[in-house]
Amino acid sequence: MSTAGFSSTTGMSCAGSVVTYPAGCMSTAGFSSTTGMSCAGGSTPSTSSPLTGGAGDITVSDLATYSSEEVGEGEDDVNLLAFEVEADDESDVEITSVKVELFQGTGADSEDLTDYADNVSVWMGSTKVGEVDSDSFSENSDEYTKSISLDNAVVKAGATNKFYVAVSALTNLDSGDIDTDTWFVGVSAVRFVDAEGVTTTESLTLDIGDATVDDTLEEAFDFTDFATATDVELKVALNNDDDDINEAHVINVDATDDTDDVEVLSFTLEADGDSDINVTEIPVLVTTTGETDEAVIVIEAKLWMDGEEMATEDVPTGGAITFEDLDIDINAGDEVELMVTVSLQDVGGALDDGDTVKVELTATEVDAIDAEDESGETLGAADLTGTAAGEAHATYDIGMNAKFVSSSAEITNSDTAAIPDRGTFKIVFDVTAFDGDVYVDGTDIANEAGGATYQNILVDGGVGTGVVTSNADDAANTTFLVEEGTTERFTLTLDAAGTNAFAKASLESILYALTAIDGDVLYTFNMADYETDSIFLETN
Repeated sequence: MSTAGFSSTTGMSCAGSVVTYPAGCMSTAGFSSTTGMSCAGGSTPSTSSPLTGGAGDITVSDLATYSSEEVGEGEDDVNLLAFEVEADDESDVEITSVKVELFQGTGADSEDLTDYADNVSVWMGSTKVGEVDSDSFSENSDEYTKSISLDNAVVKAGATNKFYVAVSALTNLDSGDIDTDTWFVGVSAVRFVDAEGVTTTESLTLDIGDATVDDTLEEAFDFTDFATATDVELKVALNNDDDDINEAHVINVDATDDTDDVEVLSFTLEADGDSDINVTEIPVLVTTTGETDEAVIVIEAKLWMDGEEMATEDVPTGGAITFEDLDIDINAGDEVELMVTVSLQDVGGALDDGDTVKVELTATEVDAIDAEDESGETLGAADLTGTAAGEAHATYDIGMNAKFVSSSAEITNSDTAAIPDRGTFKIVFDVTAFDGDVYVDGTDIANEAGGATYQNILVDGGVGTGVVTSNADDAANTTFLVEEGTTERFTLTLDAAGTNAFAKASLESILYALTAIDGDVLYTFNMADYETDSIFLETN
């Protein structure tokens, strides 16, 4: 036993004296649940300093700050209506109460305020100056009215302060009540006291029950689920910083050993809106060509975030997998970067040179992501947007990679009648061989379909001569040798005559082989950059 606290049987102070609190209060903290008065004192206004001046008056004006606000399930202190109070130059004033009225105008939904709201509050700027529980409102013909007492809401003489009416929603709103509900909130009176101690009520025209926003301080709003109110959205997208992973390329695999943790998809998840999001499951789709049974050549897939392995799943026939038991927290407005890797069979087993693998999140996978907003509500398909589609990557034990270097297009004017201008187009690229030598086909393009293919050289299909040159060693059958582990530079030069049209050259594939023969493998990966600018060539 001690002198601290209060008696559990009588409620008396253990200090030996009687402590009295305002009605609806159990301590000096907060506001009365029945009167809205501050629990820090009695019914008289409490100011941080005495009011100065004489007889005072106020002007109340609407602020068009809010309109048709949405109050989400479990949201606290959502502003619905704003107004300002200007004190005249004669006196400081303290706003002692604001009379708030509410009405739900859709007959198909509950009209009971306590089915929607936990409490209603009044704010002066960013400070809460009054609050009452929803069940303390008086009801008449489904119109709810309450004079909410305010604490220390002082407006200095000649000054103007902003006030807000806010509501906090219940955490378990009935979906049948929030589908078509339309609420109206208004202020019908502002009560104040001036420096002479005179209390005055500023009355405002308000017919809350006409279900129309047509009075001085009146706005419409509605209650809804948390996701809708916070505009929550989980956006899926390719990671634009990892094109070298997502765009089609060659994967160097092994002849006898499996190849582990090959990066095949880099994507982002963004928590758009005003709610944090927690992600627990992410489905992805693995697709292969050559061998069409994904389970045969892809051993497993892993999900990574910030270099940490988040989940590992075996890849079944059909390639549909779900990374489960995740706990990925994304703060509102933030984005996280994720990576998918796969482990591949060896070429000596089920995998063949030229087989491809791609990983993606199509709309189907995105819709199946399991995620919750910060209220614990599961995100629906409408809240899950975007896709992340990696391109198909080819597997080779021995092969090559190409890299675009530069391109140019130059005009040689003939300045002679009936002799067309000529265009010289050049595309420069590097070739690197891995795990063995490769032989790039050097046959003139005009003499053999394939050596290096092209398009859009001239309108009407006119094509000039295409020649491939390189500093690499010549080899048999008009090929260039690129030795294992080395890089050689190649230049494709195309010459074309003008036809009074724009012309450009582009290289869409590179032909090569693993021996000094006419090329039998086409390199077609990530070739979009292999083109020149357009130039206008006249026929003269």
